[in-house]
Amino acid sequence: MDFSKESYDATYTKVAEGVYVISSTHRPHHKDSMPELNNRAFLFEVETKNDGKHLLMSGMPGSKVVDNVKQLEKDIGLAVKVIVTSGDFHHMSMKGWLDAFPDATFVHSDLKFPTTRNGKEILSNEAYKKRIVLEKGFEIPSLEKYSDTVRFFGFNQFFVYADAPFMTASESNQTKKGQNILAYMSKIGPCDQPFLAIWAYHVPTKQLLIEHNFMPYMHKKQIAKASSVLRMMMKTNDFSSCANEKMPNGPKSKEGCKIHCEQMAQILALDVRAINDYHTYTGEQIRTYESKDDFVKDFSGVLKKTGEDDPTGEKMFAKQNASSMCTIL
Repeated sequence: MDFSKESYDATYTKVAEGVYVISSTHRPHHKDSMPELNNRAFLFEVETKNDGKHLLMSGMPGSKVVDNVKQLEKDIGLAVKVIVTSGDFHHMSMKGWLDAFPDATFVHSDLKFPTTRNGKEILSNEAYKKRIVLEKGFEIPSLEKYSDTVRFFGFNQFFVYADAPFMTASESNQTKKGQNILAYMSKIGPCDQPFLAIWAYHVPTKQLLIEHNFMPYMHKKQIAKASSVLRMMMKTNDFSSCANEKMPNGPKSKEGCKIHCEQMAQILALDVRAINDYHTYTGEQIRTYESKDDFVKDFSGVLKKTGEDDPTGEKMFAKQNASSMCTIL
C-alpha cells in the first residue's frame, strides 16, 4: 500500500486498488497530555456470494469521520456492510457508528468490551446487540468469507487494565481532558483483563496491519504533542512487542505463552511485504520488504527479543518470568 498521499485533511486516500484510508487525530484515553496518534479506518472493497460487492471497514476511529465514509460510499457506489473494530482498545465511538450505519454488521471482541461500561450499555440495547458479532479466538469465523481479500487474526493472550469509573467511558461520556497524567495513570489497576487485538492481512498487496499487542510506532512529531513528562518516557519508531511492557503485557503462564507463540507462528508463515498499524504518522509504513524471506528474517528478529519467535512458547515463558519472584505454570 502507498501511504504517501495520506493526509488528515483528505476526505479519504486511495492507498491501493480497492483499499482506502480515512485518517484522523486521536489522543489515547482522550487526554490532552497524550501524544497525538493517527486513528485510521481502512476500507476494503470485498465481494461475497450473498452480499455482492461492498465495503468492509477495519478500525474504528471517532464518529467525527462518519461523513468521510459516507462520501466514499457515494463516490465509488459501494455500501459499508461490515465494520470490524481493531480490538478492545477501540469501542469508544461504537454507538455513533451503529447509529450512522443501521444496516451494517459489527464485529468486535468478546473479551474486554462486554465488561466495560460502554459495552454493557450497548449490548443492553437489543437493536444494537443483534447487529454485533462478538469474537474471541485467533480465528474469526464471521470474517472467513472475506479471506480471499483480507484475513483477520485475533490475538487473545495479552492483558490490559480493566475499565474503571475514573476513565472515559465512551466518546460521549468523557472525563477531564486536561487532568494531570501521572495522577491519572497512578490510579490505573493491574493488567489482569484479557483483551483482543485484531490484526489484518490484505492478500492482494501483502500488507500486514498490526494492533495493540505491539507498541504504537510513533513519529517524533506525534510524541512532540505529548506532555514533557511523557516525552521523556516515550521512544520514536519503536517497533516492538508489548509482551514485557507494564501495560498492556503478555502472558506469564506456560500455556498462555504456548498459545500466543503458536498464533504468532501463523503470522510468520504469511507472505508479507509491508507492515503498518492503525496509528502511525500520516504517510508512514513501519516496514517494507523485498521478499517473504526478508520479512521472516526481520520480524523474527523483532520477536526474538521477547521469545515470541519460538513456536513452542518455551523461550517466551522463560523471558516473561525471568524477573519474577515466582513462575506461573
